[in-house]
Amino acid sequence: MCVGLSLAVAAKGECDAEVFLDAIGTDGVFAAANVDVHIAYECNRPLQLNAIPANVTLHACPAGSSILQLWGVALACSTRQYVAVLDINCPPATGWLSSVLSEIDKGDVLFFGPVDSYWDKTDRRIVGYLAEYAQFNSRLSEELAETPGNNIVCERSLLGDMEKLKTEGFFKTFMVWRLAAEKRLIPNRHNKMVVMYRKPFHFTHYIVRRFIHGRCFGAMRHDNADQPPRLICIGFTVLLPMLRTWRIYKAVRKHGDLKAAFYRFILLIISSECAWSAGEFFGYAFRGREYCNKLD
Repeated sequence: MCVGLSLAVAAKGECDAEVFLDAIGTDGVFAAANVDVHIAYECNRPLQLNAIPANVTLHACPAGSSILQLWGVALACSTRQYVAVLDINCPPATGWLSSVLSEIDKGDVLFFGPVDSYWDKTDRRIVGYLAEYAQFNSRLSEELAETPGNNIVCERSLLGDMEKLKTEGFFKTFMVWRLAAEKRLIPNRHNKMVVMYRKPFHFTHYIVRRFIHGRCFGAMRHDNADQPPRLICIGFTVLLPMLRTWRIYKAVRKHGDLKAAFYRFILLIISSECAWSAGEFFGYAFRGREYCNKLD
Protein backbone atom coordinates (compact mmCIF):
# COMPACT_ATOMS: atom_id res chain seq x y z
CA MET A 1 0.00 0.00 0.00
CA CYS A 2 1.43 3.38 -1.04
CA VAL A 3 1.75 6.31 1.34
CA GLY A 4 -0.51 9.08 0.11
CA LEU A 5 -4.18 9.90 -0.22
CA SER A 6 -7.11 8.26 -1.99
CA LEU A 7 -10.31 10.21 -2.57
CA ALA A 8 -13.27 7.83 -2.10
CA VAL A 9 -16.22 9.44 -3.85
CA ALA A 10 -19.86 8.34 -3.96
CA ALA A 11 -21.85 9.46 -7.03
CA LYS A 12 -25.51 8.78 -6.28
CA GLY A 13 -28.54 10.12 -8.09
CA GLU A 14 -28.59 13.46 -9.87
CA CYS A 15 -25.04 14.81 -10.13
CA ASP A 16 -22.61 16.66 -12.36
CA ALA A 17 -19.34 14.73 -12.30
CA GLU A 18 -17.60 17.33 -14.47
CA VAL A 19 -18.11 19.99 -11.80
CA PHE A 20 -16.48 17.72 -9.24
CA LEU A 21 -13.54 16.85 -11.48
CA ASP A 22 -13.05 20.51 -12.38
CA ALA A 23 -12.94 21.39 -8.68
CA ILE A 24 -10.39 18.76 -7.69
CA GLY A 25 -8.36 19.49 -10.82
CA THR A 26 -8.21 23.17 -9.93
CA ASP A 27 -7.13 22.19 -6.43
CA GLY A 28 -4.18 20.21 -7.80
CA VAL A 29 -5.38 16.62 -7.37
CA PHE A 30 -4.48 15.57 -10.93
CA ALA A 31 -0.97 16.98 -10.62
CA ALA A 32 -0.23 15.24 -7.31
CA ALA A 33 1.78 12.04 -7.65
CA ASN A 34 0.65 10.68 -4.27
CA VAL A 35 -3.11 11.17 -4.75
CA ASP A 36 -5.65 9.05 -6.62
CA VAL A 37 -9.42 9.16 -6.97
CA HIS A 38 -11.99 6.34 -6.80
CA ILE A 39 -15.55 7.19 -7.84
CA ALA A 40 -18.28 4.60 -7.29
CA TYR A 41 -21.55 4.99 -9.19
CA GLU A 42 -24.61 2.97 -10.20
CA CYS A 43 -24.19 1.08 -13.47
CA ASN A 44 -27.59 2.25 -14.71
CA ARG A 45 -26.60 5.91 -14.19
CA PRO A 46 -23.23 6.25 -15.95
CA LEU A 47 -21.30 9.42 -15.29
CA GLN A 48 -21.24 11.94 -18.12
CA LEU A 49 -17.56 12.78 -18.50
CA ASN A 50 -15.66 14.36 -21.37
CA ALA A 51 -12.45 12.62 -20.29
CA ILE A 52 -11.20 10.54 -17.38
CA PRO A 53 -7.91 11.76 -15.85
CA ALA A 54 -5.17 9.18 -15.38
CA ASN A 55 -5.41 9.02 -11.61
CA VAL A 56 -9.21 8.63 -11.55
CA THR A 57 -10.77 5.15 -11.44
CA LEU A 58 -14.50 4.61 -11.93
CA HIS A 59 -16.24 1.70 -10.21
CA ALA A 60 -19.62 0.63 -11.62
CA CYS A 61 -21.89 -0.78 -8.89
CA PRO A 62 -25.24 -2.58 -9.14
CA ALA A 63 -28.28 -0.45 -9.88
CA GLY A 64 -29.97 0.67 -6.69
CA SER A 65 -26.78 0.70 -4.60
CA SER A 66 -27.17 3.06 -1.68
CA ILE A 67 -24.80 5.95 -1.14
CA LEU A 68 -23.43 4.02 1.84
CA GLN A 69 -22.63 1.05 -0.41
CA LEU A 70 -21.05 3.32 -3.03
CA TRP A 71 -18.78 4.80 -0.38
CA GLY A 72 -17.97 1.31 0.84
CA VAL A 73 -16.89 0.19 -2.64
CA ALA A 74 -14.81 3.34 -3.25
CA LEU A 75 -13.11 2.95 0.13
CA ALA A 76 -12.46 -0.77 -0.34
CA CYS A 77 -10.89 -0.08 -3.76
CA SER A 78 -8.64 2.68 -2.46
CA THR A 79 -4.91 1.99 -2.35
CA ARG A 80 -3.27 4.75 -0.34
CA GLN A 81 -2.50 4.93 3.36
CA TYR A 82 -5.06 7.69 3.89
CA VAL A 83 -8.59 8.00 2.49
CA ALA A 84 -10.90 10.99 2.16
CA VAL A 85 -14.65 10.36 2.08
CA LEU A 86 -16.35 12.77 -0.35
CA ASP A 87 -19.71 13.23 -2.06
CA ILE A 88 -19.60 14.06 -5.77
CA ASN A 89 -22.19 16.79 -5.13
CA CYS A 90 -19.95 18.41 -2.52
CA PRO A 91 -16.69 19.22 -4.34
CA PRO A 92 -13.65 20.53 -2.44
CA ALA A 93 -12.91 24.24 -2.44
CA THR A 94 -9.49 25.54 -3.48
CA GLY A 95 -6.95 24.80 -0.77
CA TRP A 96 -8.64 21.61 0.40
CA LEU A 97 -5.91 19.27 -0.84
CA SER A 98 -2.97 21.23 0.57
CA SER A 99 -4.71 21.41 3.95
CA VAL A 100 -5.39 17.66 3.98
CA LEU A 101 -1.83 16.76 3.00
CA SER A 102 -0.50 19.14 5.64
CA GLU A 103 -2.50 17.39 8.35
CA ILE A 104 -1.34 13.98 7.09
CA ASP A 105 2.27 15.20 7.31
CA LYS A 106 1.61 16.18 10.93
CA GLY A 107 0.50 12.62 11.71
CA ASP A 108 -3.20 13.28 12.25
CA VAL A 109 -5.03 10.00 11.59
CA LEU A 110 -8.68 11.11 11.81
CA PHE A 111 -9.91 14.58 10.92
CA PHE A 112 -12.60 16.50 9.06
CA GLY A 113 -13.25 19.86 7.49
CA PRO A 114 -16.12 22.35 7.17
CA VAL A 115 -19.01 22.19 4.74
CA ASP A 116 -20.10 25.49 3.19
CA SER A 117 -23.12 26.11 1.00
CA TYR A 118 -22.74 26.70 -2.72
CA TRP A 119 -26.38 27.81 -2.83
CA ASP A 120 -27.48 31.36 -2.08
CA LYS A 121 -29.65 32.10 0.97
CA THR A 122 -32.69 32.64 -1.28
CA ASP A 123 -32.19 29.40 -3.22
CA ARG A 124 -34.56 26.62 -2.12
CA ARG A 125 -31.77 24.09 -2.56
CA ILE A 126 -30.11 25.45 0.57
CA VAL A 127 -32.70 23.59 2.68
CA GLY A 128 -30.72 20.35 2.49
CA TYR A 129 -27.61 22.19 3.62
CA LEU A 130 -29.35 23.84 6.55
CA ALA A 131 -30.92 20.58 7.70
CA GLU A 132 -27.77 18.48 7.50
CA TYR A 133 -24.60 20.58 7.37
CA ALA A 134 -25.09 24.14 8.66
CA GLN A 135 -23.39 23.23 11.95
CA PHE A 136 -20.22 22.46 9.97
CA ASN A 137 -19.93 25.89 8.32
CA SER A 138 -16.38 27.21 8.13
CA ARG A 139 -17.31 30.33 10.08
CA LEU A 140 -18.14 28.24 13.15
CA SER A 141 -15.10 27.48 15.25
CA GLU A 142 -16.63 25.87 18.34
CA GLU A 143 -16.01 22.23 19.16
CA LEU A 144 -18.55 19.87 17.62
CA ALA A 145 -19.86 16.54 18.83
CA GLU A 146 -20.57 15.55 15.24
CA THR A 147 -18.54 14.90 12.11
CA PRO A 148 -19.77 15.46 8.53
CA GLY A 149 -20.01 12.37 6.35
CA ASN A 150 -18.93 14.16 3.19
CA ASN A 151 -15.57 15.61 4.27
CA ILE A 152 -13.69 13.25 6.56
CA VAL A 153 -10.16 11.83 6.25
CA CYS A 154 -8.63 8.89 8.08
CA GLU A 155 -5.95 6.26 7.89
CA ARG A 156 -7.31 3.45 5.73
CA SER A 157 -6.39 0.88 8.41
CA LEU A 158 -9.03 2.39 10.71
CA LEU A 159 -11.86 1.37 8.38
CA GLY A 160 -11.87 -2.28 9.38
CA ASP A 161 -12.97 -5.19 7.15
CA MET A 162 -12.85 -4.11 3.50
CA GLU A 163 -15.15 -6.92 2.30
CA LYS A 164 -17.71 -5.85 4.88
CA LEU A 165 -17.45 -2.30 3.57
CA LYS A 166 -18.29 -3.54 0.07
CA THR A 167 -21.40 -5.41 1.19
CA GLU A 168 -22.73 -3.32 4.08
CA GLY A 169 -21.40 0.09 3.10
CA PHE A 170 -19.74 2.89 5.03
CA PHE A 171 -21.71 4.63 7.80
CA LYS A 172 -19.66 7.53 9.11
CA THR A 173 -21.46 7.91 12.46
CA PHE A 174 -20.93 4.33 13.50
CA MET A 175 -17.28 4.36 12.42
CA VAL A 176 -16.64 7.46 14.53
CA TRP A 177 -18.42 5.89 17.51
CA ARG A 178 -16.41 2.68 17.13
CA LEU A 179 -13.07 4.48 16.97
CA ALA A 180 -13.96 6.58 20.00
CA ALA A 181 -14.85 3.46 21.99
CA GLU A 182 -12.03 1.18 20.81
CA LYS A 183 -9.13 3.58 20.29
CA ARG A 184 -10.15 6.77 22.10
CA LEU A 185 -9.86 8.54 18.75
CA ILE A 186 -11.84 11.75 18.34
CA PRO A 187 -11.89 13.47 14.91
CA ASN A 188 -10.12 16.82 14.76
CA ARG A 189 -11.56 19.76 12.83
CA HIS A 190 -9.43 21.69 10.34
CA ASN A 191 -11.06 24.83 9.02
CA LYS A 192 -9.09 25.19 5.80
CA MET A 193 -10.26 21.93 4.20
CA VAL A 194 -13.67 23.09 2.97
CA VAL A 195 -16.13 21.33 0.67
CA MET A 196 -19.05 23.07 -1.04
CA TYR A 197 -22.54 21.64 -0.70
CA ARG A 198 -24.32 21.79 -4.07
CA LYS A 199 -26.78 18.92 -3.89
CA PRO A 200 -30.10 19.29 -5.74
CA PHE A 201 -33.32 19.62 -3.76
CA HIS A 202 -36.72 18.16 -4.64
CA PHE A 203 -39.08 18.44 -1.70
CA THR A 204 -40.93 15.10 -1.88
CA HIS A 205 -37.77 13.15 -2.60
CA TYR A 206 -35.92 14.93 0.17
CA ILE A 207 -38.61 14.22 2.78
CA VAL A 208 -38.62 10.53 1.84
CA ARG A 209 -34.81 10.52 1.95
CA ARG A 210 -34.78 12.02 5.44
CA PHE A 211 -37.30 9.42 6.65
CA ILE A 212 -35.17 6.61 5.20
CA HIS A 213 -32.00 8.01 6.74
CA GLY A 214 -33.66 8.28 10.15
CA ARG A 215 -35.07 4.76 9.80
CA CYS A 216 -31.64 3.38 8.90
CA PHE A 217 -30.02 5.14 11.86
CA GLY A 218 -32.69 3.94 14.29
CA ALA A 219 -32.51 0.37 12.99
CA MET A 220 -28.72 0.16 13.32
CA ARG A 221 -28.04 2.30 16.38
CA HIS A 222 -28.31 -0.50 18.90
CA ASP A 223 -25.84 -2.65 16.99
CA ASN A 224 -23.31 -0.35 18.66
CA ALA A 225 -22.17 -0.51 22.28
CA ASP A 226 -23.09 1.93 25.07
CA GLN A 227 -26.39 3.13 23.59
CA PRO A 228 -29.41 4.27 25.65
CA PRO A 229 -32.17 1.68 26.12
CA ARG A 230 -34.38 1.30 23.06
CA LEU A 231 -37.55 2.36 24.90
CA ILE A 232 -35.93 5.61 26.00
CA CYS A 233 -34.87 6.29 22.41
CA ILE A 234 -38.42 5.63 21.21
CA GLY A 235 -39.85 8.08 23.72
CA PHE A 236 -37.23 10.69 22.91
CA THR A 237 -38.26 10.82 19.24
CA VAL A 238 -41.26 12.96 20.28
CA LEU A 239 -38.85 15.76 21.15
CA LEU A 240 -36.51 15.27 18.21
CA PRO A 241 -38.13 17.67 15.69
CA MET A 242 -37.91 20.55 18.15
CA LEU A 243 -34.38 19.69 19.30
CA ARG A 244 -33.03 19.16 15.79
CA THR A 245 -34.58 22.42 14.56
CA TRP A 246 -33.07 24.24 17.55
CA ARG A 247 -29.66 22.76 16.74
CA ILE A 248 -29.89 24.24 13.24
CA TYR A 249 -30.94 27.64 14.56
CA LYS A 250 -28.13 27.59 17.12
CA ALA A 251 -25.63 26.99 14.32
CA VAL A 252 -26.85 29.82 12.08
CA ARG A 253 -28.10 32.49 14.48
CA LYS A 254 -24.86 34.53 14.46
CA HIS A 255 -24.60 34.59 10.67
CA GLY A 256 -27.04 36.87 8.91
CA ASP A 257 -27.18 35.08 5.57
CA LEU A 258 -27.71 31.62 7.03
CA LYS A 259 -30.12 32.95 9.63
CA ALA A 260 -32.16 34.63 6.90
CA ALA A 261 -32.25 31.37 4.94
CA PHE A 262 -33.34 29.51 8.09
CA TYR A 263 -36.34 31.80 8.56
CA ARG A 264 -37.18 31.83 4.86
CA PHE A 265 -37.38 28.04 4.68
CA ILE A 266 -38.31 27.19 8.27
CA LEU A 267 -41.42 25.20 7.32
CA LEU A 268 -39.41 23.02 4.95
CA ILE A 269 -36.74 22.55 7.61
CA ILE A 270 -39.31 21.53 10.24
CA SER A 271 -40.86 19.10 7.74
CA SER A 272 -37.43 17.61 7.15
CA GLU A 273 -36.77 17.16 10.86
CA CYS A 274 -40.20 15.60 11.42
CA ALA A 275 -39.50 13.13 8.62
CA TRP A 276 -36.14 12.17 10.13
CA SER A 277 -37.67 11.80 13.61
CA ALA A 278 -40.50 9.62 12.32
CA GLY A 279 -37.95 7.42 10.58
CA GLU A 280 -35.88 7.16 13.74
CA PHE A 281 -39.01 6.15 15.72
CA PHE A 282 -39.89 3.38 13.29
CA GLY A 283 -36.25 2.25 13.20
CA TYR A 284 -36.16 1.85 16.98
CA ALA A 285 -39.58 0.24 17.16
CA PHE A 286 -39.48 -2.10 14.15
CA ARG A 287 -35.81 -2.13 13.06
CA GLY A 288 -35.57 -2.46 9.26
CA ARG A 289 -31.86 -2.51 8.36
CA GLU A 290 -32.86 -2.91 4.72
CA TYR A 291 -33.72 0.81 4.68
CA CYS A 292 -29.98 1.51 4.74
CA ASN A 293 -29.81 -0.06 1.28
CA LYS A 294 -32.17 2.63 -0.05
CA LEU A 295 -30.30 5.68 1.16
CA ASP A 296 -29.09 8.26 -1.36
